Amino acid sequence: MGGDLDGKVAIVLGATTADGMGQAIARRLAAEGAKVVVSGRREEGMRGIASEIGGAFCTADITDEAQIARLVQFAVETYGGLHIAVNAAGASEQIPFCQMSEEHLIRMAKMHFVGPALFIKHVAEAIVDDGAIVNISSLSAYDPIVGIAAYAGSKRAGDHMVQAAAVEYRAKRLRINAVIPSLVPTPLSRAAIEGYGLNPVAFEQTFADLTPLGRVARPEDIAAFVYMLVRDEYFETGQLLHYSGGNSLLGTPRHRER
Repeated sequence: MGGDLDGKVAIVLGATTADGMGQAIARRLAAEGAKVVVSGRREEGMRGIASEIGGAFCTADITDEAQIARLVQFAVETYGGLHIAVNAAGASEQIPFCQMSEEHLIRMAKMHFVGPALFIKHVAEAIVDDGAIVNISSLSAYDPIVGIAAYAGSKRAGDHMVQAAAVEYRAKRLRINAVIPSLVPTPLSRAAIEGYGLNPVAFEQTFADLTPLGRVARPEDIAAFVYMLVRDEYFETGQLLHYSGGNSLLGTPRHRER
């Protein structure tokens, strides 16, 4: 069945993890008619989703500018153009402030600040006028959580790049926005929570308790919001948009405060 994204070509970077946000976004855009190129670091994680949605895949690491450029070129050459691009790549590492290293800071910055900025740059140069770009941010950039300062700080810097790009590419009338979710349970997030020595279900419930709509967001919720942002009818750019069932109003729970 067709949808209102018929004829559109989309890139979704960060779509290698089964049941993650990237794959949920790719499924939703494809369901609405877009031709989708999924991307990420692991080819084995992309083959299945690309086949499922009738799309294509191209490996790319958000921290490697040459690979980002190749991804954009691949999408244009494969489907004849580019209209939509979404960056859902990222990873959090829990390291207390007193133990942060230069290596850790640089790794987080490359993944959530430098890489997304270069992704927007390469996409914006190739995308059609009036195209849509979405970057996935994090509520932790605005409501600090213990142990992920470098992750949160780099996410906030990435948000500034979204706003700067929206201004600098105004001649192309690009809609460049960021989504700010709170905790979104995925296999990666749950593995990380277990790695911190916490129970994922109990941890997620502490967020749900501070969410007016009564539960944490699912990957499919984020995908639905991204779909809304990339539709031609969405008339806004340079916005940092909270999408957390209201969790941003009450703040995130505090764990292991020092």
